[in-house]
Amino acid sequence: MTHGTGPHGRGNSDIHQTDKRKQTRRIVFIITAILAVLTLLFFIWSLRPIILPAIVGMFVAYLCFPVLKLFTKIGIPRAAGILLLFGTFFIVVMVVANLVGAILPNEKEQLVLRTRFQYKLNERYHAFMGISKQGDTGNIVYKYLGDDLDHFMGSINAALSLNREERMLFMKYRIGYNHLAPIKDKYYEYFLKNTHSVVDREQPTESAKNDGENKTTPAGEDNETSPLAAIMAAFKLWIIMPLVFLFLLIDDGEIKRFFVALVPNRYFEVSLAVFDKVNKAIGNYLRGILMECSLVGLSYAILLSIFGFEIKMAVMIGLFAGIANAIPLMGAGIALACGASYALIAENVNSVLPFITADNLILAVLVCVIIVMAMDNVIFQPFVVGGAVQIHPLAVFLGIIGGSMLFGFAGLILAIPTIVVVKEFIATLFTELKDYYII
Repeated sequence: MTHGTGPHGRGNSDIHQTDKRKQTRRIVFIITAILAVLTLLFFIWSLRPIILPAIVGMFVAYLCFPVLKLFTKIGIPRAAGILLLFGTFFIVVMVVANLVGAILPNEKEQLVLRTRFQYKLNERYHAFMGISKQGDTGNIVYKYLGDDLDHFMGSINAALSLNREERMLFMKYRIGYNHLAPIKDKYYEYFLKNTHSVVDREQPTESAKNDGENKTTPAGEDNETSPLAAIMAAFKLWIIMPLVFLFLLIDDGEIKRFFVALVPNRYFEVSLAVFDKVNKAIGNYLRGILMECSLVGLSYAILLSIFGFEIKMAVMIGLFAGIANAIPLMGAGIALACGASYALIAENVNSVLPFITADNLILAVLVCVIIVMAMDNVIFQPFVVGGAVQIHPLAVFLGIIGGSMLFGFAGLILAIPTIVVVKEFIATLFTELKDYYII
């Protein structure tokens, strides 16, 4: 008697073939997914210099999606809304670039700031150690740690000292150069005292002079290291940002439909739920962090101005500290470092509070950082970023370190958003798979 020739035999054979086809499809899908992920990681690693501009363009486009929907609801055509947002984007970028350029110190101001900082740092160090006058032996701290501290200060002075070209440029600005006001006599005296010992160290030997004369510069090397070349290289990278912004605005759900179409029908509803919740998590994070960073930066600028900082310097510190506040503790660290550096060289403090002077301005900076951190923890984060995804501090720390090691500054900035997306994706995926009894 032959088995499997009846209806039941054919049915079992068909079921077996169907199960085998499903298993084959599952294996092919898993292999394809693994290859796709590996290929994506390879391209991300290879194109890591353009990650930051691309992500910035994506974030800005994402923030503009609700505005584009609002335009559509009030009757503005989608194409006209996209053109309006794209034009606004360019205007905002130009305005912000001009404001930042006006806030940042120019070449003359950078030279003066370095000169003042070096002089004041040495002056405060000598006064604190009790070696301000010739013949002073110093206090007890200097007697025990003087050699190590002097070596450390020597390293700092080597980093702050102006080189020969910068000293020549300082002298040009001293008498008025590039249509700028001459450098004040007081800062010129600082410059002379700073460079008194540096010039002696930099006297080249005769052989060094001959080596310098015989050394030739390869053709094209000057162009590669020139400021124009650096600007063009940055332009080539950051031109990606507006293009990504424009293409994402033009996209009308095609990217989402493409990825959803790759998912088997059995997981269709799960994939939609994951997309929606990850989309909501990104929105909460972006809107919350953007508002929090803006409030923190504004708080620093206002408080530092009240404490006696120049308006330009207070706004610059507030801007950098606000942007860095997206990375936990980074904003407070930048505000403290930059504020203390300025407090070290401040000589005329016009504070609204009469008890703040140049001598205790560093303490005022510390108080300012503590106040803003308290406001951030008590007010800004709970009420502004309350809807964002909460992340464990250890994950934040490891993510920042790992991102900076792999992708440099871009990884440092994008570590937290990536962790937010990955956490929400995994949590939502497993929740939905359990709800639909798939696992």
